[in-house]
Amino acid sequence: MITASITLEQAKSHLRVTHEIDDAYIAGLIPTSFRLIADDIDRELTAPICLTLTGELSESLRHAALLVIGDLYQNREAQQTEQLHMNQALDRLLSKYRKLGL
Repeated sequence: MITASITLEQAKSHLRVTHEIDDAYIAGLIPTSFRLIADDIDRELTAPICLTLTGELSESLRHAALLVIGDLYQNREAQQTEQLHMNQALDRLLSKYRKLGL
């Protein structure tokens, strides 16, 4: 299962969260991040291009998922006081996996 490639502990470490208050919310962001990435690249993350030779999710897609989790966690409020911009690192991590064409 792709979502198992990032654990709650890994996501919390990435977010620098040490409390347990948001555990359920953060756990829900993990599959959400993978769905957002799959939608963005227009392919399922089980596609051969997304996996290593051992069948694990590529390291760059795991890092992309952590960036998405970070963005979703930090910007979860409906109203923002500042303009949000696309994370260029995320865009670069996903660029080689995107389907191109019609």
